[in-house]
Amino acid sequence: MLKFAVSMCIAAVAGTGLAHAADTPCQATSSSMLDHLDHGDYTGATADFNQRMKAALGADRLARMWPAVARQFGPRGAHDQATLSQVNGYAVVITPLHYGQHVIDARVVCEADGKVAGFFIKPQD
Repeated sequence: MLKFAVSMCIAAVAGTGLAHAADTPCQATSSSMLDHLDHGDYTGATADFNQRMKAALGADRLARMWPAVARQFGPRGAHDQATLSQVNGYAVVITPLHYGQHVIDARVVCEADGKVAGFFIKPQD
């Protein structure tokens, strides 16, 4: 069984610093991706991945990994409001996801055109 206590991480992007900002292509991409994941549509979830992400985390692999989140943490609940920041030229959208009694941060990292360059999940402390 996959352990998600340590973050699932598919691209290295350093830095922190959250700020609220106007809607961006990454916010729309992140929201769409999470909606597809909620409905088990892994092909749809990966539709906006860049080539590197598609090679690292294709729909088949995501379909094997994503259900482990609910198995480990509990049933899916609500999504909280996302925050947006800019880190090293990338847009970063963090959306808190509720699973059972846990909150997991989903971090979607995008290039300027909104293509996903990284996807990370990490339980909140």
